[in-house]
Amino acid sequence: MKQYIFYLLLALLAGCSTGPYLHPQSTLGTQALLERTCPGPKAAMSFAPRSEALDWVHVLVYVAPPGTSSWPDKLRSTDTELRLFGRLYTPPRLRNLNTPDERRAAYQQTDPPLWVSAASPLVTVTLATGETYQVSIEQLETGFDPKEQSSSSRKGTALGKGDMDDFTLTFPAIFVNGEKVPMAPIHFKKREERYAPVFNC
Repeated sequence: MKQYIFYLLLALLAGCSTGPYLHPQSTLGTQALLERTCPGPKAAMSFAPRSEALDWVHVLVYVAPPGTSSWPDKLRSTDTELRLFGRLYTPPRLRNLNTPDERRAAYQQTDPPLWVSAASPLVTVTLATGETYQVSIEQLETGFDPKEQSSSSRKGTALGKGDMDDFTLTFPAIFVNGEKVPMAPIHFKKREERYAPVFNC
């Protein structure tokens, strides 16, 4: 029994390896956990409109390395995939509610329909070598509802063949309900981290 406890404590102290993942960096936006309740790499970039009316609607940019599973077929990707999805926070109508009557009235209201669109479906990929090319992203061609596409598990668009470890993505203008989302190029570089495990994930 003591030996079991020793190994458990050793695992806790050592932490857990994330495995290689593509770490994003950009001059705009914020890094976001893929699973908000669990520790680990902040492997997505989150961008939102500036206005209070829509600042609760975030567009997240995640790049999945080869071997990442996708929903609904649980297939593992063979290429590096761009996956776009939405994340909703507290809308203005539900903020600063001080009385039961205010809360009741706020919860009887509904949020407006939401739609993410783009000026172009083409995302520019710039490799560390300087090579540049464009990839057409289906979600940007059709647009998407951030309420409906709210997971990083949905299959994405291949950015190139096989494993990619250092590149920059430049997006066209992205809009939420017609309001432009401030974005900047996102640099992705492969890295590996360790973190303390949490058992309620």
